[in-house]
Amino acid sequence: NEYKSYLSMAPCKLTALLVVVLLLKESQSRIHEINIKSDYRQSIMLSNFGLLQNGYIDVDVTTLQVADRVPPHFGLVLESSQTASSAQYVENHINVCKEQYHGIDDKQPKLLKMEMVLAGEDSKVTITKVENRNDWDYSGLIFSDLARDESEPDAKDKSTLTLNYDPETSSYTFHFRLTVEKPKDEAEYTFYFYRCPNNGQNMPEYTFTANITQKNGKSYLSAGEKPLTFIYMIIGVVYFVMTWIWVKAMIYHASNLFKIHYLMAALVCAKFLASVLHSIDFYFIGSHGRPEEAWVILWYIIHLVRGLLLFISLALIGMGFAFVKHVLSSNEKMVLMTVVPLQIIANVAYVIIDSSEEAEVNYSTWKKILIFVDLLCCGAIIFPVMWSIRHLQQATERSDNKATLILSQLKLFRQFYVLVVVYIYITRIALQFLEVILPFKYLWCKIVLEELATVVFFTITGFKFRPYIQNPYYKLVNEDDDLEMNPVPDSDRETLRNRATRADSSDGDI
Repeated sequence: NEYKSYLSMAPCKLTALLVVVLLLKESQSRIHEINIKSDYRQSIMLSNFGLLQNGYIDVDVTTLQVADRVPPHFGLVLESSQTASSAQYVENHINVCKEQYHGIDDKQPKLLKMEMVLAGEDSKVTITKVENRNDWDYSGLIFSDLARDESEPDAKDKSTLTLNYDPETSSYTFHFRLTVEKPKDEAEYTFYFYRCPNNGQNMPEYTFTANITQKNGKSYLSAGEKPLTFIYMIIGVVYFVMTWIWVKAMIYHASNLFKIHYLMAALVCAKFLASVLHSIDFYFIGSHGRPEEAWVILWYIIHLVRGLLLFISLALIGMGFAFVKHVLSSNEKMVLMTVVPLQIIANVAYVIIDSSEEAEVNYSTWKKILIFVDLLCCGAIIFPVMWSIRHLQQATERSDNKATLILSQLKLFRQFYVLVVVYIYITRIALQFLEVILPFKYLWCKIVLEELATVVFFTITGFKFRPYIQNPYYKLVNEDDDLEMNPVPDSDRETLRNRATRADSSDGDI
């Protein structure tokens, strides 16, 4: 009873926690408002966006203040890359404070350094290419200094931009717009803010606010995200059809149903709702630059419910709950009691990541927590399947009259084990490598392949464990012994009695 009450209270606690997180943080958008206070990091990634022809990124850095009389060198680094494997190269491989940038070759991204010369009223920003990449012709990139008159003849191709200084607040302001004019310059663009110390001195803290707007034509979506509104809606239709087929099968085989079948139906329905809500979310982001908060709250709640239903369903199927046995062992209860809180942590981490900016200090920490906890959940659901396989192997050694039935069950569990392992490998590992090598325009292919793998996994699992009397999964191993050791609930006795009657009558007809 304590176990059941714990599971019943988990969604309520999870929903309440989600609402609190949503009230504390704004949702992710393509109009970024980044507030950096008393920071000391050497580099901060401000923006990452796939730009197509006539797309632009508008950057407005305001109230830049330094806690030092002799300010260090500040600036922005613009990184242009075609794939995710070369993106964020500045953050991971080079030190922009050094005069020589070792390791940059033709396979690495193109870099521009926008150095701020902080000198009071004479402050300015100079644009230069990094060493070893002098072959890059960035004339197709328009740097519009919005602090100047755009009618000036040199408004398009500037090597020096305005850096305003406010003596009252001792702060600097830097505002410009980058526009892609030629198709050859279409790429994934990443902006970094950096600072370097003077003469090896300690790096002082700094504070600034950055407002960044990113847009491709009339859409605020990145080049690799533009098809996602349509893709998620099509995926939602697919899951709706799957839900309809599963419910129809449940109605047709109503006398062969167990509680796990209702759980599986709820899972597919949750996937349908999540896909539709995600499509709506991308529609508002593409149209207005920001998602609608009401839809976002619904999406987060359905996303959490979907995650819980997925791992609980897989764990219960692997344990053989309700089909092979009606009471879980202590180890199986421990697995289930571990998966539920881990899924809560993983989904809360997802909400925090999705509703925060990458420039924030704790962003990378929460991202690592999400990956680690999700892998723990994936590993946890494999153990019940392995225990069921071992139990059936031991049963084949003890039983002679039911060896054929036990072997068929053993084969089914082995197939399910392989299916779960392959699904986890594809969705958690293989697709991550694929994302690294995909061109920035085709990052949506990762979503398509991930959802396709999920549809195939759900279809095969549903077919193998469908409510059908001849399914070997439903025939109890060592039926008499199991009924004594694991009492059958009253709600399931009538179902088992009806199945046994139909099975005997069908054997007589044969």
